[in-house]
Amino acid sequence: MKKKSRQKIKCTVIVILCALLIIAGCCAATGIYVYNASVHSVNQERRALSCKKDMLEKLGFDVDAFEKQYNLEKVEIKSTFDEHTIPAYYFTADGSFARDTVVIAHGLNGNRLTGYPVAEMFLRNGYNVLTYDQRASGESDAEYMTCGYWESHDFGDCVSYVRKVAGDNVRIGGWGSSIGGATVGFYLGTNEAQEELAFAVLDCPVSDMKEIIECFLTRKASWIPAEIRTTTGSVVNHIMLGFGYEEGNVCDYVKSTTVPVLIFHTSNDSVTPFHMGDDIYNVMTRNRKKIVSVEDSRHTDIYLDHPEFYEETMMEFVGAGIK
Repeated sequence: MKKKSRQKIKCTVIVILCALLIIAGCCAATGIYVYNASVHSVNQERRALSCKKDMLEKLGFDVDAFEKQYNLEKVEIKSTFDEHTIPAYYFTADGSFARDTVVIAHGLNGNRLTGYPVAEMFLRNGYNVLTYDQRASGESDAEYMTCGYWESHDFGDCVSYVRKVAGDNVRIGGWGSSIGGATVGFYLGTNEAQEELAFAVLDCPVSDMKEIIECFLTRKASWIPAEIRTTTGSVVNHIMLGFGYEEGNVCDYVKSTTVPVLIFHTSNDSVTPFHMGDDIYNVMTRNRKKIVSVEDSRHTDIYLDHPEFYEETMMEFVGAGIK
């Protein structure tokens, strides 16, 4: 009897160990999937400059005419964080860098052409514009997309570049859409931002890395419980890149900013949850701020659908540039 009892216990232990190994393997596989789905989420066919040019021209925006109308200089900025090159276009009205300047950060699957319609608005109002390729987008040679977290370092490098060439007497502003909004948001948590940025405009901004990964970037695995996806993904992300999703909430970074912030968002957004704009707005208590909502525009299309309203609202908030 004792022998049979020991065998039964042994079998039970083996079964439990096998079950634990299966569970651990499933969790590891889920975590690796979520990690890869997030850091490699840029569509390789859509990242090309030519793709965004075609898209803009289908919308009636003449890319060639815009690039010829203003002085365009292609610059390559060395990243101080991850040893990659940041490709950018620096637009000036007449070749002078001594003008107030806006740094533009695009969203997922975009590139430095994405913000051209908004860049044209700023240029028409007396600003210069620097628009660049975010990590793993356009011609960027950075390997990972991190939902704005590491991208904020590139944004800071772009701001530093503008300050170097434009001088100390110009105002520098930031404009970011979607994940680009998160990029600017993370940057707003730095001491440098308080010193360098005169204003920031966030268009349909992502506020929480964990939530955007859960509801958008890993939607193909929706059959796996969301908490399992994000928990295991965060663990793998921490192992691979040194930070977890809990560190990726923009609200934690903007809450103490003194930089004036204008937020645009739309209740018809199927990508960035509508509450994210409100979350960022509500947590800020030390700065001048404004939030503007529309109901009929899709994700990041507010400036295309309502150009006059968008421009008037934006310029009233940020002021005209040096002319």
